Amino acid sequence: MFKLFVKDSRGSIGVAMALGAAVMMGAVSASFDYSRMTNSRASLAAAVDAAALAGAQAPKTDTSKMARQVFDANFREQEAVTSFAVTIVKNGDDEALRVEATANVKMTLAQAIGFSTAPVRAFSEVVIGNNGDLQIALVLDVTQSMDGPKITALKGAASEMVNTMFDKLKKSNQVKIAVVPFSQYVNVGMKNRNKAWIDVPKDSKTTAKVCSQTRDITRTYNCRMQYYEYTDWVDGVSSIKSGTHEVCDYDYGPYYETCSNQTTELTWGGCVGSRNYPLNVKDENYTLNRVPGVMNVACPPELTPLTPSRPTLLTAISNLVPSGNTYIPSGLMWGWAAPSAGEPFDEPAPKNAKISRYVVLMTDGANSMSPTYPYHDDYNVPVADTLTSELCTNMKAAGIQIFTISFDVNSNIVKNQLRICASSPDKFFEASNSTQLSQAFNGITSQMSDLRFSK
Repeated sequence: MFKLFVKDSRGSIGVAMALGAAVMMGAVSASFDYSRMTNSRASLAAAVDAAALAGAQAPKTDTSKMARQVFDANFREQEAVTSFAVTIVKNGDDEALRVEATANVKMTLAQAIGFSTAPVRAFSEVVIGNNGDLQIALVLDVTQSMDGPKITALKGAASEMVNTMFDKLKKSNQVKIAVVPFSQYVNVGMKNRNKAWIDVPKDSKTTAKVCSQTRDITRTYNCRMQYYEYTDWVDGVSSIKSGTHEVCDYDYGPYYETCSNQTTELTWGGCVGSRNYPLNVKDENYTLNRVPGVMNVACPPELTPLTPSRPTLLTAISNLVPSGNTYIPSGLMWGWAAPSAGEPFDEPAPKNAKISRYVVLMTDGANSMSPTYPYHDDYNVPVADTLTSELCTNMKAAGIQIFTISFDVNSNIVKNQLRICASSPDKFFEASNSTQLSQAFNGITSQMSDLRFSK
């Protein structure tokens, strides 16, 4: 009997142990697969967040496409995705881009107790836009070195930025943008000639009799071809030019006097120079210390003051033409003035406390000119660099947020100057080709439009 009892007792313990083992295995399976679900849910949420941000930054026509591309690149378990949706929803006064996704996570040990998959879900909303008003000055280098593919790339990138800003921020007059092309000078427009803040001499034409001594060539001989070489400077960049030309020896007759009437014309084409230092690095006191109009010089196309008109801005950008040499302070000074209230422009004082003012400076090189007041016809680069630095400092102190872009710049010194000029390290962009230039403008657009997660 005792032996039978022992035998029966072992059987009872075995059944209990088997049942306990089954429960323990189930718990282990659940724990293991729960961990898988948690990891998958975190991965899905991260991919959805990235997709929402990318979609909100993309052009309106590419919103869904870009969101899905970024989602696919970030969520590796593609075979598990059962649904993916991109929608635009209202978020207070703003619009938000909502991305939702569901994936079925494949179970492993839990399959033994009847669970082959388990769903995980994630969604994200990114507010498209900024509640405040934005005033932006695009200060664009249109010097001679921008000729060719570079000016084409600039027009495309700047136009894309304008379109994206107006697509994202849709409140009436919420976005106003100015276009300030610069080279050696800036063109403020002939219509401003008689404004109180500018001092332009009258156009004039004078004719006077001018006499000089001259003599005629009586014989030409010993003509031969001669090699020549010289250094040609274009916008601060030198190149060696060479070739051959004919030279001859000459015999001359006696000197005699010749006289003729010579006409001198002074005309103004909208170009402005610099006020005397330190007013050339300050945005103030224009009525008492007026901006000098400079005569008989060439300057870029006329700047476009702040406007909420997309067509006006796109036309201004399409009309950009490269010419002249680089004087960055000229562009910065008018980039500062453009989004500022009061003179020299007719923008009213801002009523919205949320107003944000930005300057985007894009240049493809270093200063090559410096001021002689009011003209910019000297070549003292250190002086020009110092004035650039002072302007950047003063603008930031006045509440202007500065973005800078170096485009196809090889000098680390110039890049560092632009990096320091920017309001923060993330507001400096470096581009070496058209694709990177477009990416730089897109990055600036994203920062300005204040994309943020709402859910």
